[in-house]
Amino acid sequence: MNKKGFLVTFEGGEGCGKSTQTQLFCQFLKKENINYFMAREPGGTNFAEYIRMLVKDPTFEDKSVMSELLLFEAARSDVVEKIVKPTLKSGSVMVLDRFYDSTLAYQGYGRQMDKDMINYLNEVATGGIVPDLTFYLKISPELAFERKKGNELDRFELAGLEFHKRVEQGFDEIAKDNPERYVIIDASQDRNEVQKQIKQAFLERYNA
Repeated sequence: MNKKGFLVTFEGGEGCGKSTQTQLFCQFLKKENINYFMAREPGGTNFAEYIRMLVKDPTFEDKSVMSELLLFEAARSDVVEKIVKPTLKSGSVMVLDRFYDSTLAYQGYGRQMDKDMINYLNEVATGGIVPDLTFYLKISPELAFERKKGNELDRFELAGLEFHKRVEQGFDEIAKDNPERYVIIDASQDRNEVQKQIKQAFLERYNA
């Protein structure tokens, strides 16, 4: 059994079922009597949740891409210091619904900002913390948009198909560059099959 803290992150584009799978995974951890704490990004603390509201609100569409990036990093720094580090120090499993890979994919590839700068800011905001395991729930943007039909969309979901194709490319390249921690799962499958693959991959890494 793993005695150290273990950081699990869930990544993917809009409509991939990431938040649902994160919740199901936490239910599994509880059933297995594995101590864990779950947070979402941006979010997890009062300050970070307020930033989440700001960055996702279509009312603030005119904000600069740099201000958007810095808001994400500010929220990340807060949740890392207040939640992620203490959870890992306690030896528990820390589960994050998005982490710094999303910033590289969305702002670096989607917004086409400088990737080296984003990597530097991610390093500063996290203090160098790297996930032990990252689940990339991969789904085509076209199918994701079909899933989102009829739902109220936030400003990222309203960004358009080409933006989300760039985000997908970003996650693909990040996964390729980090094979030691990335597990790619076809998110178009039945959600129970997706969860089965998540549980299996986690137990293999956690108990190693």
